[in-house]
Amino acid sequence: MKKQFLIASTYVAVALCIVFLWISMASAFDPEVVEANPKLVNLSADWKPPTVYNVTDGVFVAVGYARANPVLIEGTDGLIIIDPAESETAARIVKAAFNAHLDNIFAKKPVKAIIYTHYHDCHIHGATVFAGNDSPEIISHESLPKNLFSPPGAVYSLIFPTKSYRAIKYMGLPYQQDPGYFINGGIFPFSIPGPSGYLPPTITVQDELETTIAGVDLVLMHAPGETSDIIFVWLPEKKVLVQIGNFYKSFPAITTTRGASFRNPLDYIASIDKMRSLNAEYLVMIHSGKPLVGAENISRTLTNYRDAVQFVHDQTVQNMNKGLTPGEIIEVVELPPHLANDPYVQEYFGQVDRDVFQIFSQYMGWFTGKCRDLFPMSPTDEAQEMAELAGGVDQLAAKAQDALDEGKLEWALILADDVLLLNPEHAGARAIKNAAMISLAEETYNAQTHNYLLSEYLEETGQITIPIPAFSRIDENLVVYMPMDTLFGIMAVSLNASKSLDKDIVVGLHLTDLTNTIELADYTMHVRRGILEVQPQIPDNPEFTVTTESLVWKNVVLGKLDPQEAVSEGDIVIADADPQELYNFLALFK
Repeated sequence: MKKQFLIASTYVAVALCIVFLWISMASAFDPEVVEANPKLVNLSADWKPPTVYNVTDGVFVAVGYARANPVLIEGTDGLIIIDPAESETAARIVKAAFNAHLDNIFAKKPVKAIIYTHYHDCHIHGATVFAGNDSPEIISHESLPKNLFSPPGAVYSLIFPTKSYRAIKYMGLPYQQDPGYFINGGIFPFSIPGPSGYLPPTITVQDELETTIAGVDLVLMHAPGETSDIIFVWLPEKKVLVQIGNFYKSFPAITTTRGASFRNPLDYIASIDKMRSLNAEYLVMIHSGKPLVGAENISRTLTNYRDAVQFVHDQTVQNMNKGLTPGEIIEVVELPPHLANDPYVQEYFGQVDRDVFQIFSQYMGWFTGKCRDLFPMSPTDEAQEMAELAGGVDQLAAKAQDALDEGKLEWALILADDVLLLNPEHAGARAIKNAAMISLAEETYNAQTHNYLLSEYLEETGQITIPIPAFSRIDENLVVYMPMDTLFGIMAVSLNASKSLDKDIVVGLHLTDLTNTIELADYTMHVRRGILEVQPQIPDNPEFTVTTESLVWKNVVLGKLDPQEAVSEGDIVIADADPQELYNFLALFK
């Protein structure tokens, strides 16, 4: 049975009910059950059953209801919400849990503030649900709006199609409701897709903000690490630290299989040291399970965690300075026993060898320093050479089978994939690759690896279809807040080079709603032999000029609005040309 999964809102246009995420159901896949590493299976107990924890007086955290753990702080005359979950759908579930646990608290006190710890989708998209009609302040680091929409790391930007596609796979979204395949996400139990309820910040933090909200004293501190815009929340009177991104119950992912922007290990260390200095009695994790309690316990756990990060960083750099490549470094760098055995440093989400590669890349780029790596080779060329060395494609498939039989699962996967690059219909190689992917998924306790392997297995065996999402799948709420620079970047990377190599077209754009605002209202769009250049003024002699509102132009460019419809409705006015000229121009971006 083939299933198709389409992207929308935060990641997928399917509203998943929390009830179905934990119940058993008959598998629609073949095989019906893929066994999982007991260590990964046992990790799910951190979220089962879903629980609202009373951390201390007036501080509550909902664990196991959504991808992140939203926090509610009760003040004298209002409520504070930290990280309102990944979607409006998820937020409604969490809000109902808080109401059930706290005697319908949202009917008794207004929400005075919503705090975003950083820009990742599971921390921002449920804001409207918690805000309701209360008009709370929305607080974040000052760089959050830029990080949300600006490259290189932003999802809602130039790399939306590929990053969203890979996110679907690494989170195991296509089979979350199937307990024969899905276990958890390593630092989260599951994800609940749905519409975006993001609200833009009304107050921003630069380095530190001391404030009192609803009678509660808070200190918001900038703590970069997993992202550059992370803030943690410190309640000095309650000795409660609420944090995310720099510490969770797993060795950290300096990068992810989804793809991530630059994450500096030294930032992690500095930010964790800042947290250690507070001597917190309670540590709330917005990813992972229940809060940590006790200053000594928290100090020991944070110290081991930052030491693990520093050990891997320092040993990677030390071996780089000896001339080793990342492939050689992973052979010699491993955590010492006192860190490797710490329950909060297990490789449920991040992985030491991957972080070694990422650290090397961040310092040195792609080149390993060895001449053999000076000449990048396509996977197909490499596969062809492997086949010739083996004596032919069938002989290479036999080598893949040997590797599988000998338990060399990674090699079996690689060699079988090489065969399939040369002959996609090779049944033997397909069976070997399938067996290798399933066996590797059964063996690993890293959730990213487990989920990605099974997603690719189900996709390649035709049991599910995961289309690479188009820019048109970006949630409508987010399009409203998307900067024009981001939109023009999307246009640039969408330009069809083969269609435009012989083109030299200058078009003016006037955005009526931005006139007399601090934003630019006039632009030149110049398609010139395979590239798009955009400048902030109307050109002197354009082929034609488009006059419209910014949201109309965004929706047309993103493929959410038919340009012919916009012209016929009068939402787009074209000067000095027939409308067909506009349609021809836009066709260059397909």
